Amino acid sequence: MAGIIFVMIAAGLWAADTLFRYPLLESNSTLQIVFFEHLVLVAIIALLQIMVPRWRFAYIKGSLFSFILIGVFGSAIGTLAFTKAFTLMNPTIVILLQKLQPIVAISLSVILLKEKLQKHFLLWASVSLLGSIVMISPDIIALWSENSVWHYNPKVMAILLGYGCALLAVVAWGASTVYGRKLTLMGYNTMQIMSGRYTLALLTLTIAMFGYGESFTLSQGSFSHLFYMVILSGLLGMFIYYKGLERIPARYGTIAELFFPVSAVVINWIAFDVTLTPQQIIGAVLLVGGALMISREPKQAEPLEVDAVLAR
Repeated sequence: MAGIIFVMIAAGLWAADTLFRYPLLESNSTLQIVFFEHLVLVAIIALLQIMVPRWRFAYIKGSLFSFILIGVFGSAIGTLAFTKAFTLMNPTIVILLQKLQPIVAISLSVILLKEKLQKHFLLWASVSLLGSIVMISPDIIALWSENSVWHYNPKVMAILLGYGCALLAVVAWGASTVYGRKLTLMGYNTMQIMSGRYTLALLTLTIAMFGYGESFTLSQGSFSHLFYMVILSGLLGMFIYYKGLERIPARYGTIAELFFPVSAVVINWIAFDVTLTPQQIIGAVLLVGGALMISREPKQAEPLEVDAVLAR
């Protein structure tokens, strides 16, 4: 019982990310937020590695591509896309769409890691995809109304860019799960993977900051929001999550993670008055339910759980 409670607390902390990320966007650019988020992460992990020698990074031959993928594509580009989507569309839908990650992760694990595809995957993947279509259908209909899709329309472009960013984050983080798993199979521990991932992402984001001429300062009062976001929804959430998984089977942890989208809907509703229509709620239930059924199979959940949180 304690393990399930730990995972639910972690899921609640992940959902609370919105409380900090959304206000930060009011006075800072997407690139600035993601850059400083990674800067704080790298600094904290470096301090932890100084204190615990076995967590220190040691390169293993043949792992560079995997680190580039999870660092540059997964962490830098994925987090940028996720954060940008918040400025363009309903943040609750952005979060719910991330539940498509198991489909990406399991599909890639079958292709790249030669893992066996479970029979129930296609059924529940179809349910999740159907749910996502139902959930976003109001915007799809809006795209085709009044012939708006056939000529430039700022509102239409914002919708397309928003969903494009949200789905790019899905692919980036889903791929990171698989390549993070490859790194664990090569002998890296979780802290070493995090160190390599976030350091490469920070280098990429630093180049982008110079390239776009962004200021290396946050607006007044923003750093406290950013620090709490990294500590609470990032490091503390991950730590509690793993403590929970130590006490329960992976399939129970997956069920407890259902608290994440539920918490996100409630928090966004109370804090930002962002709600879902009945149709969107039905789609969200199908999407999350399908993802839950995909992930609850022990033979699939265990190989992918090591980097599941790192990919968030």
